[in-house]
Amino acid sequence: MEQQPAMEQDAQHNVEVCEKCGGANLQRESTHAAFWHDDRLVVIEDIPALVCSKCREQFYDDTTVVLIDLLSGQDFPAEKARSELRVPVFSIRDMIPPADPNDEA
Repeated sequence: MEQQPAMEQDAQHNVEVCEKCGGANLQRESTHAAFWHDDRLVVIEDIPALVCSKCREQFYDDTTVVLIDLLSGQDFPAEKARSELRVPVFSIRDMIPPADPNDEA
C-alpha cells in the first residue's frame, strides 16, 4: 500500500496541516479508495480519513492502514466483498486507424 504524506502540526495554533499543500482545513470524512491487487481492481468503502479541503489529500490513522493491509494480505477475498462493480474497459488501439500497407516507414 502506498504511504500517505504525513500531516504536520502548526506549533503556534496546534492545528494539523496538510503536508502536500499546506492547507489547514482537514475534515473527518468517510471515503473510498481503489487499489490494484495483482490483476484485480478492488474498491474499499467507508474508510475513515482526514481529508484536506484544499487539495483533497486523504490521511489515514494507523488502525485504518492496518485494516487495509489485513484485507490486502488476505488477497481481498471475494466472499467478504459487500458488492461488485461492473467496469467498462477501453483500448486506445481501437481508436488508431490501421496502418496503410502502401505507406513506407
